[in-house]
Amino acid sequence: MKFTYSSGQRDLDGYTLKRGIGRGGFGEVYYAISDGGKEVALKLVRGHNLEIEMRGMAQCLNLKHPNLMTLIDLRTDVQGDHWVVMEYISGEPLSVVLNRHPQGLAPELVQQWFIALAKAVGCLHDHGIVHRDLKPGNIFIENGTVKVGDYGLCKFISSSQRTAQTQSVGTVHYMAPEISTGNYHKQIDIYSAGIILYEMLTGRVPFDGESAGEILMKHLTSPPDLSVLPPDYVNIVGKALAKNPAHRYVSMLEMAKEVEAVGRGPEAKRNGSSAGGSPRFANRGLGAPGSPPAFPPAVPVLTALPVVSPRQQVAELCGSLALAPVVAAFFSTLWMSVSSLTAKGNVPGHVPASAVDTEIGFSFFLTVAICWAVLVPAKLWSGRKGDSGLRRGVMTVMGVMVGLAALWMGGWILAPQP
Repeated sequence: MKFTYSSGQRDLDGYTLKRGIGRGGFGEVYYAISDGGKEVALKLVRGHNLEIEMRGMAQCLNLKHPNLMTLIDLRTDVQGDHWVVMEYISGEPLSVVLNRHPQGLAPELVQQWFIALAKAVGCLHDHGIVHRDLKPGNIFIENGTVKVGDYGLCKFISSSQRTAQTQSVGTVHYMAPEISTGNYHKQIDIYSAGIILYEMLTGRVPFDGESAGEILMKHLTSPPDLSVLPPDYVNIVGKALAKNPAHRYVSMLEMAKEVEAVGRGPEAKRNGSSAGGSPRFANRGLGAPGSPPAFPPAVPVLTALPVVSPRQQVAELCGSLALAPVVAAFFSTLWMSVSSLTAKGNVPGHVPASAVDTEIGFSFFLTVAICWAVLVPAKLWSGRKGDSGLRRGVMTVMGVMVGLAALWMGGWILAPQP
């Protein structure tokens, strides 16, 4: 990939270009260092609609949101070329993450990525701005925080993990059907968000083809295959990908609340769809255009939960089982030390020393048995959804067995009759 400028050049006053990091048909992106030492991304903007695009970028200059890439300044160099000074994000884009997970991301990670995406895009919508090119290549993770970038100029200079891209708005794999009619309302971002959600869950986009025209036609006429989605997401993605914009979600906030409620049970889903909303989004609706962003701070993105193999489960279980007697012995010894002080000399009204030793031994073995009865089924069922009847039955049986053992050790049963 050949860039106009090379490392070390200072075409824009106050900044030293270090390397090119992106190039498209209408511009280039460079990693640069300011004279003060700040890392920035410089976008060299070129295109037929340059004036319109620069005016649109100016409207985004003062947007501040932890999930949005920050625009710092608009500059013009001595040659008359226009530059956008932007926050440099060193993290990797979602497209790279998806390439490493061809079968889709873990459900926990999907929720975290999407909720942060919804907050960022909702902030744009709150200020009357439509992103128009939401796609994994424009969504980044840096230091555990999701950031959405390339809004405004994204259609010109950002690259995609797929090559089919229009010369007007967006990338065809994530393009809403109504764009063909010139409709650029916020519902096109909701549609694109639905495509991204589908891709995060399955590892692929719902509409693909050999050419941009074929893909666009599928967006216009073909229903998405929702059978490959987890059941909890079928209605969510189906509504976001409705061909008629009026049938989609009213806002990103509404869609995010339903995504957040997945896996939290029917009651949480009903609350997430109600006027009150879910706890995280309650009383945080979108304000009027021009008002400050109504979303809460950024959602940290956690690492996907690892899959624990049976061997690891057995190793963890053995370690826990071995630790239980150690802990029980420690507390039994501590109890014996305290009790022996009161039993010393067999003072009337106190328990004899021999009885104390017997009681401590009884309590030690009983404590270990109880710990093991809880640890074994809990570890065997770790990571499974729900609390099955089989699990409850096993724990009940083990509890009864421990109880019978305690009675037997206490001489209540199987003891010889006088």
